[in-house]
Amino acid sequence: RRDADDTAVGGAERSVNVWGLPGMSRERGVVLGSTGLMVSRLSFGTVFMGYQGDDVSPPNGAALLLHAFERGVYFWDTSDDYGTHEHVAHALRRLTRNEVVISTKTLDPDKPVEHLLGELGTTYIDILFAHDVASDGLDAARTLLGNRQPDKVAGRIRALGIATHSAVVAEAACEWPEVDVLMLPINSTGYCQKDLEVEGGIDKMMAVAERSSGLGKGIVAIKVMGCGTLADDPESAISLVSGLKYVDSLCIGMRSTSEIDQNVDLLANCAS
Repeated sequence: RRDADDTAVGGAERSVNVWGLPGMSRERGVVLGSTGLMVSRLSFGTVFMGYQGDDVSPPNGAALLLHAFERGVYFWDTSDDYGTHEHVAHALRRLTRNEVVISTKTLDPDKPVEHLLGELGTTYIDILFAHDVASDGLDAARTLLGNRQPDKVAGRIRALGIATHSAVVAEAACEWPEVDVLMLPINSTGYCQKDLEVEGGIDKMMAVAERSSGLGKGIVAIKVMGCGTLADDPESAISLVSGLKYVDSLCIGMRSTSEIDQNVDLLANCAS
């Protein structure tokens, strides 16, 4: 049975059973907290496609996303300040919409969701995050989530969350009923986490993530490679985070098909 929006975007039909391919599969996905969303254990962070990274063309970025999809990576993350909404929109034209989970992020509490939907070429966003929330931005973030509640009720957004590098922010936000998902930096060193000494270091971040998961929040780990500082040993970096039972998905920025294949294979090995 197809849902109302379960039609091939742009009229493109697909015949490949991607979930039967080697590596990751739909069956290896997990439910993200209490959202009801099934996500792949590896998610594709698109920041490197945009002007903060390699600034690749939307068709070339879409080709990477579709390669990842064929390897079972069907959770894609973007942001309105990455410049990669168009890349995601290009890829969506080749797929049936409900085959992928799309998250995006914004800093603007007043940005209409219709603007984001138009850029992404979709009728709904699976997860909308308040982006890069610092301790002095908690009120603005809560305002943003409150402003988007009508969109959630209407089905234009399916879940709301907080993306932050701060354990203090995560600790506060996990108590909010408006928050369905937390996106947090989790790695062996605490690199990319804000105010390590003040906020209690990586142990504090991990403790908050575990507690949040216990409260029914979905947990998406970012900065798994420590902003590149752990990239020389991706196996250890992925193994550590994938072994944390409270982490639902590992969001990793990937620049090439070889990086995608490497990370898919490493995560599959961790699960075997």
